[in-house]
Amino acid sequence: MKYRLGLKEITEDDVNAQCPFMPEPEDYQMYVAAFADDFNQLDIVESAVVENNSVIIKLAEGVDIEQLRQVSISIHQNYWDYLRTTGFEKIA
Repeated sequence: MKYRLGLKEITEDDVNAQCPFMPEPEDYQMYVAAFADDFNQLDIVESAVVENNSVIIKLAEGVDIEQLRQVSISIHQNYWDYLRTTGFEKIA
């Protein structure tokens, strides 16, 4: 199965007590690349590539979306100060 995980830069609307600052805009692509690389390190992921402000994630055989959601929680938490995600969308 393949899923698209949409990404977006942090805006002023996202700044709050849990995200007290906006990262430098020129660093966004670096964070996106590192975010995708962290998904590539997961045993349940065959590949994760950046494509048009999203990460395309191909899961290993027999893995479902709930497993992906569970193992990706810590990745999302690690990047909370640098980018936002729009949710998983099944694409194949």
